[in-house]
Amino acid sequence: MNECDLRQLEITLPFPPRPHLSGARAQRHAQHWATRFGLLADERAHRRFESLGYGRFASYWCSGASFADLVLLAEWITLFFIFDDLQDAAVSEQRAGEYDSLRYRALDVIHRRPGSGAAESPVIAALENLCDRTYPRQTPSAARRFALNLEIWLMGHARENAFRASSTVPGPAEYPRLRRDACTVLPTVDLAEIAERAIVPDALYFGPAYQEIIATTADLMCWINDLHSLAVETETADPINLVTVLRSHRRLSLPEAVDAVRAMIADRVADNLAAVAAIRPEMDELQLSPQVRNAVLRCVRDCQSATAGMELWDRTDTVRFLGAAPARHLSSHC
Repeated sequence: MNECDLRQLEITLPFPPRPHLSGARAQRHAQHWATRFGLLADERAHRRFESLGYGRFASYWCSGASFADLVLLAEWITLFFIFDDLQDAAVSEQRAGEYDSLRYRALDVIHRRPGSGAAESPVIAALENLCDRTYPRQTPSAARRFALNLEIWLMGHARENAFRASSTVPGPAEYPRLRRDACTVLPTVDLAEIAERAIVPDALYFGPAYQEIIATTADLMCWINDLHSLAVETETADPINLVTVLRSHRRLSLPEAVDAVRAMIADRVADNLAAVAAIRPEMDELQLSPQVRNAVLRCVRDCQSATAGMELWDRTDTVRFLGAAPARHLSSHC
């Protein structure tokens, strides 16, 4: 076994991917949106965007949504990946301070503070556009949760960058929370609620079952991706990978570390299934209406579909993990 073999390693999951039938069309709309904000550098970038397939990945999050809601989700996911690429490029080119400045401007937009400088930066203008279209769709409570989850994501990037800048491999206890915060599952779950026209009460959202569903969804996506992207991250000496963490701190060989990660994935699948079973008694206790209950269960199903869909997308439907230099496809003015 070598790192390149892991790109095609299939991780069997007990829940099926449920893609929206308009995923390819949403992909085209997301590309038009990125073009409108000047986020793609040239014709080559446009061709690469199709191969990246962010809209197709988004389709696994909301199989029954309206097309407009699918497009909104696809555009957010496009923006999330663009921020990831800008983060990677800034670290590799020793420009972490520039990315910090970008994060601060993004937080101004997220929290509706003046002086974001959106006109000076296409990626900030794109973020502002998405916030303008998303916050009015949410209850005040859900909008606050969404803003908090966006802030957690950007703070997660800052923490990842600190490990990368010091060439330090995070420890096994630190890693799951570090990776979970820096991924975009938390805000994407909020977006899936919009697509499902669900209003998840705070008492349920912050209860143990729903929080565990979100956490296990994030962990499963991140750890599966760590297997599929290991070749690229080994090439760039990126310490933010669970296989690398286990090899470094537990002195495991590559096959041993891969087996350990797969065992951890299986354990988190079991945790997810247990949390899904536990959500029903919590909804009973809160005396939620059938309409609310059904919407919550659709959101839960979306989390499982997105996990299985990401596993498939990673292996078969994107060039993102084939080793292209970060941010090369982006406009230099992002």
